[in-house]
Amino acid sequence: MKKFILVLISFLMLNTSIFATLNPQKAEAFMSQLGNTVIGLLTNKSISDQERANKFQKIFETSFDEKAISKFVLGRYWKQSSEAEKQKFLNLFKATTVASYATRFKEYTSENFIIMGSRLESDGGVTILSKIVRSKGPDISLDWKIFEKKGVMRIYDVILEGISMGITQRSEYAAVIQQGGGRLEALNAALEKKLLTYQQ
Repeated sequence: MKKFILVLISFLMLNTSIFATLNPQKAEAFMSQLGNTVIGLLTNKSISDQERANKFQKIFETSFDEKAISKFVLGRYWKQSSEAEKQKFLNLFKATTVASYATRFKEYTSENFIIMGSRLESDGGVTILSKIVRSKGPDISLDWKIFEKKGVMRIYDVILEGISMGITQRSEYAAVIQQGGGRLEALNAALEKKLLTYQQ
């Protein structure tokens, strides 16, 4: 655990220098527009599941820093892997993330996305506090870690009900890689298998 915390702190320290301090109100406006767009897309019953996934993928590509997230969730295995393996992981990571969210929310009908506030972090990023108000079922708490680099805002982590998706995936992926002899190809194979289950 101590080693993991040190790795996390090092990651944040290495990256804060390239980010400008983000205005919380600007980040809230960005997230409000994005959240309502995503909710509208995921609850649109007039489009097919494939159309929904394609549109969500475009949102993911333009609103999330997928490479920075991928490097974090892989940890030390990022540097140890070949360029071909890393590129394959990037593609699979994006595809499974898109499929996961599209599948998770496709049964929703009239949800509302509400910004609850924001918190300026010491690393220059902003955490946006939000929730999805559901017509059926309990509300969902979602926080978003956002940074701005060269005038462009990107999401670097999603905290679902208090649990960081980045840290959760880092732990899960490390376990798969370790079981596969420390090779990224073992994780890529697992993600390919997971993707197939979403496509069935």
